Amino acid sequence: MNSQHLAMASVPKQEWCEPYDPLTALMEGTIFPCLNLTFQKAPIGKSNCKTSSSMSDMAQKNREEMMSTLGSISFALNDLTLYLDTHPDCPKGLALYYELLEKRLNLLSEFAGKFYPLTQISMITGEYDKNQYGWSEGPMPWEGACI
Repeated sequence: MNSQHLAMASVPKQEWCEPYDPLTALMEGTIFPCLNLTFQKAPIGKSNCKTSSSMSDMAQKNREEMMSTLGSISFALNDLTLYLDTHPDCPKGLALYYELLEKRLNLLSEFAGKFYPLTQISMITGEYDKNQYGWSEGPMPWEGACI
């Protein structure tokens, strides 16, 4: 095996830039506009979710909207976590992190109270019957439920 180095990468340290809102971040693939470098965007797909016949159209729409909001906030929170791994003292990053974390926890609790628990944490924060284990309440992701 040849021990020569063929290339050496140099990556500049990321600086803080005003982040996208969570929904835009999810659609763009990053919370930071300064990292949003054009590559190739996939076309926006059509939903092929199956609706539950036991749920009214309004309840289904509400559930889908809450899941969409939760997904975008969760994505933004995860992307921001990567930034904070290398910038643990950034005051703007920390403030946004705690703001998004609070929104996510509140939304998980609200969703569990209205529909069913999505995470272990939402099993104790939601307002529903705590006399039974709650995972069987909602559709499984592989069943094609809208998210």
